[in-house]
Amino acid sequence: MKSYENILKSAKEAKTIASHITALGKVRAKTEDQVLLRKIDDAISSLQSGHAKATKGKSTPTCLDKATDPSIKALVEHCQKAVATKKPEWQVIAERNGWAPKT
Repeated sequence: MKSYENILKSAKEAKTIASHITALGKVRAKTEDQVLLRKIDDAISSLQSGHAKATKGKSTPTCLDKATDPSIKALVEHCQKAVATKKPEWQVIAERNGWAPKT
């Protein structure tokens, strides 16, 4: 759950796009959740594309949790859902792959 929480914490902070990309990259390096990895990659790609096209405001701090970009919204929503389950990351991954706790 730590990866999901770290992304949500970072998304709420007002940072430059470059700082958000760095923060997402750090979480990406630590997670084994393949769905989260894809969503992080999509969000980073979108952020990099927008950052490269920007001629002004590159150093203007922004919060990702208020972003309208679909890939960023999808990442934030995915993390919010994962945190709401209160399950550790390993359990989320295991359940996604067919594991279930003994009953």
